[in-house]
Amino acid sequence: MVVAKISELLKHKRQENGLTQAVVAKKLHVSRQAVSNWETGRHLPDVILIKKLANVYGTTTDELISGGEKAKVEKSNFTITLLYPLLLLITLITGRLTIASNSRALLVMDGLILLSVILVFLTKFADSKIQILMQICSLTVFLSCTFINDILNDFSFQTTTFISSLILLWQLFSTYYYQKRSS
Repeated sequence: MVVAKISELLKHKRQENGLTQAVVAKKLHVSRQAVSNWETGRHLPDVILIKKLANVYGTTTDELISGGEKAKVEKSNFTITLLYPLLLLITLITGRLTIASNSRALLVMDGLILLSVILVFLTKFADSKIQILMQICSLTVFLSCTFINDILNDFSFQTTTFISSLILLWQLFSTYYYQKRSS
């Protein structure tokens, strides 16, 4: 089944470029019969020839190998969609349970938890640009909580927000990486 798709695609790409089997064979330094065998499905070209064929046909090796189906990059991988947000929430909830001893501390921790819950939903449902923008805003808020002593002057709170900032930073890098990789 896959061989038939690849064979049909090779023939289609050759015809699309207005080339004959003889011309393709000459460009690749193989016989015309070899090109014919690839297009009929009797044989497939080796990896080096697939790369050369992709250059001749003006396509990618991925497209030739996959039989014309575009190679899909898995954007919504486990790390971005679940692991980072869950680590962030666990860190904040643990910090709320252990750190928050007065109403101001409870209010600040609840606000940060609410921000991270919003971030979880945006990570799951929004497009990459909105995700990156929200992650940058959240990172700014968490770093502010870490380094501005007027918010909550407590070492445990600052440590919790710093760890949360690191998690957000890794999530931001991962989102950016997968966005670049998929485009």
